[in-house]
Amino acid sequence: MAAAHALAITSGKGGVGKSVIALNLAVTLARAGRRVLLVDADLGLGNSAVLLGASSEYTLEDVLAGRCRVEEAVVPGPEGVVLLPAASDMNVAFWDEAEIDAEIGSELREFETGFDFVLVDTGAGIAAKSVDFVAAAAEALLIVTPEPTAIADAYATLKVLRQRGGDLALGLLVNMADSAAEATDLHEKFQEMALRFLGAEIDNRGYIPLDRYVREAVKRQIPFVLASPPTPAAEGIGEVAGALLERESISELGRTGLFARALQQRNWSKRAD
Repeated sequence: MAAAHALAITSGKGGVGKSVIALNLAVTLARAGRRVLLVDADLGLGNSAVLLGASSEYTLEDVLAGRCRVEEAVVPGPEGVVLLPAASDMNVAFWDEAEIDAEIGSELREFETGFDFVLVDTGAGIAAKSVDFVAAAAEALLIVTPEPTAIADAYATLKVLRQRGGDLALGLLVNMADSAAEATDLHEKFQEMALRFLGAEIDNRGYIPLDRYVREAVKRQIPFVLASPPTPAAEGIGEVAGALLERESISELGRTGLFARALQQRNWSKRAD
């Protein structure tokens, strides 16, 4: 069976809406008839389950540590999305320190084959646990907001990913933009900077408009794309999902599976240290 299309959603800093986008993109893809696994890979600081008001006895950390099977850790989400949550109250150095058996990687690889898309909500920034998962994906969405600190941190993240990503396809998604013109201007300036200093191309993946309903949906622990009629942010996510579906058949990069590749990246990071 072909490997799932693995998409990492990442950012240079927290607070830019990365996890909210990951969740709502997963729900939108599931609504389009795709089998979607949403992985919270922010080990030790997970919040995807919190966004859904969901709970699980086990987490991704338990799976990696061999304390349970992956089927025991996943929880059902809206529209058929399957969520593999991360712990939110444990050692954030787990990814660096844990001993992970090779058989666990094989188990996760087999589990992935049951999905069309694996969306990975990574931790923010350039810590190994974030970079390893992003570098393991077929493509990545780098989330940025129109704030100087978010832009600077996104650039720093792009620089690291360029060093590690190999054949990773990178796209920039502007969140909380006041207008299409603001988002376009940000992308053009970011692309110019990336080309000038890194020789890097980063595709324009569009933007999500600033939408007051998003905050309300987060407080209510429901995906904002489930609102009716659709809100501006939901329409933005719909456009991102539509473009992703058009690219679906051309990036079966995860021949060894997302988790197997992430473990390979982890070993590479440790050797580099």
